Amino acid sequence: MSAHDRDSGPSPLRQRDFQLLWLGSTVNQILAMTSPVAFPLIAADLLGASVTQIGLITALNYLPWLLCTLPFGVYIGRLPPRAVLLAADIGRAMSISLIPILYGIGILALWHIYLVVTAVGMCTVAYEIAYQTIPPMLLPRNELTRGNARLQAGRAVSFTLGPALGGLLVTLLGAPLTPVANTVGFLISGCCTAALRIRGKVSSERPTGGLVRQLADGMRFVIAEPLLRTSTLASAIGNCCFAGYEALVVVFLAQEVTLPPSQLGPLMGVAGLGSLLGAALAGRLAKRLGSARSVWLPALAVAPFGLLLPATRPGWGTLLFVVGTLVFCAGFATFTVGQATVVQSATPPALLSRVVACTRFATRSMLFCGGLVGGALGGALGPRNALVVIMAGWILAPLLMACSRVRRLRDIPAPDPQKHSDLLSQ
Repeated sequence: MSAHDRDSGPSPLRQRDFQLLWLGSTVNQILAMTSPVAFPLIAADLLGASVTQIGLITALNYLPWLLCTLPFGVYIGRLPPRAVLLAADIGRAMSISLIPILYGIGILALWHIYLVVTAVGMCTVAYEIAYQTIPPMLLPRNELTRGNARLQAGRAVSFTLGPALGGLLVTLLGAPLTPVANTVGFLISGCCTAALRIRGKVSSERPTGGLVRQLADGMRFVIAEPLLRTSTLASAIGNCCFAGYEALVVVFLAQEVTLPPSQLGPLMGVAGLGSLLGAALAGRLAKRLGSARSVWLPALAVAPFGLLLPATRPGWGTLLFVVGTLVFCAGFATFTVGQATVVQSATPPALLSRVVACTRFATRSMLFCGGLVGGALGGALGPRNALVVIMAGWILAPLLMACSRVRRLRDIPAPDPQKHSDLLSQ
């Protein structure tokens, strides 16, 4: 009997495999957040990169979501998720360690950073697809929101501690050596993954047809489910704006607000506090508002607070960044938890890896586009004005769901076996 079919189950906090999954990904993400602080500083200060070239670092990190997500979704569905996670962690550790090594021997160049972030991005695509298929294997359906909130809380902790740690390590070690911490994070995550007892595949059902046919099945399912379709489009808009923000925020705070590296990390870490707050409230909001409404309603309520970010000024004006980031990120953390729960709850196990791939292709490929857009807007308008455009565009994500017919849904509907069968027969 699958976790989808059980009415109740042990708390996510007490399941050994779930704890290991959470611990490994949380430590990994905390240490991985040191690189977004270090890489722009390496590129700008040591290699003389422009704002547009720094934006390209962010874009290349997300390029594999555009190129690899769909085929990975088909092939990863045939493999045990544990094996995929372990291989991805090893690949990322080996890739990221090249930056301090190349710096140490005196040959580090900008194209090396481009190559490394692309390789890490490819491994991350495989990791994230497999990672999203594991919670339904461990938890009953009615625990998925709590489980995803727990995982999102770990991500939020990384947003809080990671940039602060990154700023500290840049100050103590220098930007070129800071990626060592990222390598350690991937190795710890790999150890936790190796200790998982779960060994099986997501589904024992054997897919039919070739690569194109299997991808078409996943895409048809996403398009046919109104809540899944609309939430995916909204998430794509939000991710595009997030990547634009990510490409600009370090340069904005360093150049426009004139903050030193030691203060950049803690200030950026406020986003993690907001995300942690949102993750903590996600379960309660789902019960009060309904699991479907909690995806978009809190995000819509707090989205305008994002416009406080580009209003940040030196001195006491940094409080605008703190308040705006805290409130804004809390709302969008609930959106992230809800989107993951929509995919896992509304999808049959046999289609899950392909649906995860299709939704992630639509959403994460926009991170590549957003990185390019952020860099281009920053070069044309300046970091402050570019952030105004990006934060205003972010409001469109929850507004899209509020204006669609899914606003009438209170809870996420369960998968319809007949619809699943009809789609696969087409």
